[in-house]
Amino acid sequence: MNDIKNVMNEETFDYFNSDVNFLAINILLEGFYRGQNIFTLDQFLKGNYWKIEEIADEIRDTNDFSNVKDMVLHQVIGIIESFNLAKITRISVKDISGLLELVVSKAVKTENPIDDDIGYFTAVINEIYDLKKLSDAKIEAEMAKQDKVDFKSMLSRVNFKDADEAARHLSFISSIAAPHIELEISFIDEVAKETDKAVEDYLFSFSQDDFIDKKPSYKQKRYYFSKQLENFYSYIKEFPTIDGSINIPFSSLEKQDFEVVKVLSYLERGKIVKIRNWNDVDMWNVKFHTTPITLQSLVAGNAETKSEDDFKENLSFNEAKSVLLIGDKPVKIRKFSDQYHILRIIFEQPERIKDEWFFSEIAEKYDDVGTVNEDKKFYNATYQIAQKIIKDTGIRDFFITTKQSARINPKYLN
Repeated sequence: MNDIKNVMNEETFDYFNSDVNFLAINILLEGFYRGQNIFTLDQFLKGNYWKIEEIADEIRDTNDFSNVKDMVLHQVIGIIESFNLAKITRISVKDISGLLELVVSKAVKTENPIDDDIGYFTAVINEIYDLKKLSDAKIEAEMAKQDKVDFKSMLSRVNFKDADEAARHLSFISSIAAPHIELEISFIDEVAKETDKAVEDYLFSFSQDDFIDKKPSYKQKRYYFSKQLENFYSYIKEFPTIDGSINIPFSSLEKQDFEVVKVLSYLERGKIVKIRNWNDVDMWNVKFHTTPITLQSLVAGNAETKSEDDFKENLSFNEAKSVLLIGDKPVKIRKFSDQYHILRIIFEQPERIKDEWFFSEIAEKYDDVGTVNEDKKFYNATYQIAQKIIKDTGIRDFFITTKQSARINPKYLN
């Protein structure tokens, strides 16, 4: 990429790899394509994911943030700046008077306040007082420079000259003032489109389990993508389906056995679902294009089913291009992945292409003997190949698999 850092750059990779930050990227890109250029902080806050112990520990341990909303604000600004996605034209706090009323109201309603509560509200009120002084100083400076001052605009919000000034004044009030904190940005079109492509590339690699060992710090483990799909399906089938749509609560962000933003993003880009609005305030309304919803429909999507006679010829695997060709249908596999090596090994001996391949034998030829749960590893990799074949060609039974082996279905061989 020319205008953004490589996806595998440590900083930018971490933004993709964390579901919370990946959600912010989706919201920003959604805004880009819809022509939205003003965001409020509350639009990036979904559910209570910060109750995940590891996230709470990060806030406490680093001392970089006074609260989770302060952390999210810094992360959104960090995403915009790290990717050079847009120019931040304004960071503001709007309606200071209304904000002060809100704080006082919450303070009065707090029953049996402890010292921490009193200290918190004191800090917030002090920050609002500092904002009022900053606002007065900016108005005075404008009056000295020009004859006419737009008092209505300047009294309705305080604009910060840059992100550093905003950070100095928002650390405490961000916890209560998220709807009052505005970011106005001017997207850089080419970079936004390249970032969108980077998202697609990341999701492909994620679905191929390339990042299985690179779990986010707040995840206990990262499940294979095939297992994440199974877990996601088990989760959503408990919700009612109305005209093909399911309302998925933000509490799904707290789930440990699937990464909901990545799973939904993958399904949306595969045209299996449509998220009505990533920026929804109550829950995500997700439209499933195929009903009834089954695990198979999540894997297959809208791929057209082909008859077996369509693919009786020209079955090959091009190692150099990492493309499996089934008839005239190419299936692109990520080069040097586990999926790539399985196909390379099966196709490198034409006389054995019809054979059943035990995963232990594949491990030997792959020089991967001794891998923990090697049967499970290659079973999952075969499953991922099958998913890709279904998506690209509509073939649902290319492999015949057991827990210990795989073979190409004879009906697709000459």
